[in-house]
Amino acid sequence: MTKRQSEDVNNVMSEFVNTFDEFVACMHFATKGIEVAGLELAKQSLTEGHQTWIASDCEDNPKMHARVNTKEFITKSGKNSHFSNEIRKSLLCTMYSLWDEVYRHRVAKVTGYEARYIECPLMGDLRKIRHCILHHKSIVPDNGIAFEVLEWDLLPGKLEVTYELFLDFNDAVRGKGLNISGFSLPPKLAELTPEMTNKERKSFDEFFKNRENRINSVEWPGLAKFLDRIGQLPEQK
Repeated sequence: MTKRQSEDVNNVMSEFVNTFDEFVACMHFATKGIEVAGLELAKQSLTEGHQTWIASDCEDNPKMHARVNTKEFITKSGKNSHFSNEIRKSLLCTMYSLWDEVYRHRVAKVTGYEARYIECPLMGDLRKIRHCILHHKSIVPDNGIAFEVLEWDLLPGKLEVTYELFLDFNDAVRGKGLNISGFSLPPKLAELTPEMTNKERKSFDEFFKNRENRINSVEWPGLAKFLDRIGQLPEQK
């Protein structure tokens, strides 16, 4: 990259880090507020089945919007309990989406790489966490989750993102964990991709999504057949 491109990337990623810091602040105050609310409710003498309502305009035109069993709320509102865990998981999913849909594309724009080939191993770790949350009902498999940067040792079963783990993740964002690199196709191959059929391009893209295939220069299995179809297969001596 040129000096200008490096400066532009640094500016984008500086904004990225600041945005993530805001999410940490949001997590801190939101979970602390829930914890304090639970402690205040716990001071009351409560009957079994007591409910707490969320309402608005109570003085002039009361509207009841939702209710919760008060004792259950107290149990779920403690530090690193159910509510704070759900907040942290939701924020991590949002943070990954920001990387994947916004900042990765901004880095691509200033570097000239395709967004799909902008790589950040720490964000790859975050993608795995998001995948566990959205596609595996927040259940960590028996063999755990293999991370490249994070040193989280998650136990099999329910995914628990503690306050400490959330801070550890953002420490990696602010530290050496935010290592970004770009990959580009060999020029000759890049020139030929417009000649691929939709089926060939889908197979090609799926293959090169795998980072190991890219960094190890593994040949796309459909390359020879594609080159033969378009008359570009080198003659064998």
